[in-house]
Amino acid sequence: LRSRGASGKPRFAQFTHKQLISAASNLRTPYHLTPSDRLLTTLSWAYPLALTHGILFPLMNGGTCVIDHGLQAVEFLDFLIESRVTRLIGVPSFFLKLLITCKNEKRVLPGTKSITVGMGVFSAELKKTFDLLKIPVAHCYGQVENLWTLAMQDTREPGDPTEYKRGFVGKPLPFLKCKVLDSNGDEVQGRDLRVGQLAISGPTPMHSYLQREKETKMALRGTWLYTGDIVQLDGEGETLTVTFIGRKEDLLLVNGEMVSLQSVDSALKRNPLVQDGAAFIIKDMKERPAVVCAVVKKAGALLSEKQIIETCVTQLPDSLVPRAVAFTDLIPRDVGSNVIYSKLRGQFSGIIS
Repeated sequence: LRSRGASGKPRFAQFTHKQLISAASNLRTPYHLTPSDRLLTTLSWAYPLALTHGILFPLMNGGTCVIDHGLQAVEFLDFLIESRVTRLIGVPSFFLKLLITCKNEKRVLPGTKSITVGMGVFSAELKKTFDLLKIPVAHCYGQVENLWTLAMQDTREPGDPTEYKRGFVGKPLPFLKCKVLDSNGDEVQGRDLRVGQLAISGPTPMHSYLQREKETKMALRGTWLYTGDIVQLDGEGETLTVTFIGRKEDLLLVNGEMVSLQSVDSALKRNPLVQDGAAFIIKDMKERPAVVCAVVKKAGALLSEKQIIETCVTQLPDSLVPRAVAFTDLIPRDVGSNVIYSKLRGQFSGIIS
């Protein structure tokens, strides 16, 4: 399976048929599948999320895989009802479009037991809408190197919309062991909140990267896959939960804490002259990490780098204020609307000295 994500370079992770079966079987616990369940995703089956949740899981566990025919808007809504789809798998933008169609047509989604959201997370407003419709939302977090799913929320638990936290994931799948490592590579002990690089062990992590021995040795150490993701673990055993924070190379170390740049993105987008914006990290000539940002101006807007930085100074701590601003026509994003940081770093690598 091809692995790239939003930060790394293209690689191919290798698996066995036994691992494919294990990945599908491990989804039984959060889904509570019944023989009448019909699952559908409009994502290409080339995405591991769609492969495991949309095809392998239903076909290997007694459910039905409904095939998308490329219908749109009202025709797609009719297709869902006629096909008696009970569970939907997709990215946030798919569900947003679906809700807009329902609102315009003054219709609901009858028979929908749950929706599974991957490759991105809902806004609090979108999550609240599905809570009002009494449709449980199950976010899942994963990596290609683990046949996608690492942790997932239970499809029977609608949750409390007043306590929704963007980015919360859920419990690790059965048979997966998790630990977090500090900057020295040692396991962070305890059962309380602990943050570090996530390492996992179980039946589904890849065997190797195809023809990339050095990268394989860095990722696989004994029975453990070092994911390169920074997460927060809380609890242990049956109470263990995972909260995804970000890729290590996309986070900034501030006073010993790994900090995401979401607050910078929010500050950029609050500017009425900004169409889109994203902060990212590059290294200067002395290999020190620096925060910079790319901005897409609204049509006809007169906006300077100085104005952007001055706005950020009033809204952000000093450590997160961008050192430079690059104006561009497009912020590269993947199918889940996540910023592709590797492209931004490559495009603007020389923006600071």
